[in-house]
Amino acid sequence: MTLSVRAMRYVQAALKYGSITHAAEAAHVTPSAIAAALDKAEAAFGVALVTRARAKGIFPTAAGRDIGRRIDDLLDRYDMLLTDVSDLQSSLSGNLAIGYNAPIAPAFLPELAAQMLAAFPGVAFTFTEGDNDSIQQGLLDGQFDMILFVEELPNPQIETRSLIYAPTYCLCPADHALAAYDAVTVSQIVCEPLILLDRPAARGYYLELLEQGGADLQIVATANSTEMVRSLVASKIGISLLNMKPRDVPTYSGSNTRCLPITDSTSGVTLSLGFASGPKRRLIQMFAESCAAFCQGPSGAELILPKASNG
Repeated sequence: MTLSVRAMRYVQAALKYGSITHAAEAAHVTPSAIAAALDKAEAAFGVALVTRARAKGIFPTAAGRDIGRRIDDLLDRYDMLLTDVSDLQSSLSGNLAIGYNAPIAPAFLPELAAQMLAAFPGVAFTFTEGDNDSIQQGLLDGQFDMILFVEELPNPQIETRSLIYAPTYCLCPADHALAAYDAVTVSQIVCEPLILLDRPAARGYYLELLEQGGADLQIVATANSTEMVRSLVASKIGISLLNMKPRDVPTYSGSNTRCLPITDSTSGVTLSLGFASGPKRRLIQMFAESCAAFCQGPSGAELILPKASNG
């Protein structure tokens, strides 16, 4: 037989006041609720907790006094647990574990972390990079408090918040023939040597877009990081497709590149935050708001290339 926390509080009140009536008044319930809790507790423990004297109240037995002390200790620890959890939920301190897949995350997550640390020195961050699938599983396994990922085909158990939509664009060397255009078409792209970003969430939709060009693809290199793709393009061995871009910084190889919108493609990805369902710590809520404000403002606009018009 189980005994609820509420029933234990009623038993605690009965033992404290030595009267079912007085215990009921203190607990704001009917005397029958106190009496039923006592009966249930005695049945659950298999011992008499009180003796009942008509018109004189109730008196704890030796077993009742011992069990009463244990109930007091249990309820004190239960109340402390609720207080500690409430403090954790509302506190603006502690560790925030973030998993990220978006290749461009280093362009803005450190800046947002610095802003929060300046305002709340008790905060610490753990950033972990992974692919779209692994970080979603990490969130569900409790490894992360929140994730930054490409939202297409999300796990249905994950609560998402869209941050920004990034159309696919063409990246070429600054002195490439295509760089003279304001925008390019898929058919122009597929005629060139190609460098492919080979990540689980990217390879499929890049190949799907390229196959629309109706030509055999000449893939000269693949890489699983955005920065390697950018450096390969800057080295002039081919052109590539990407979605998000760093804010006006050179590649590791130091050469310049050009970003060109694609006029005849609707390809793009949605960068989103992901959370486990249910109530969230205030710290998580605040960092999520910071991410949303950044992506929806002018700084976020610098991370994408607007879609070109077909006209």
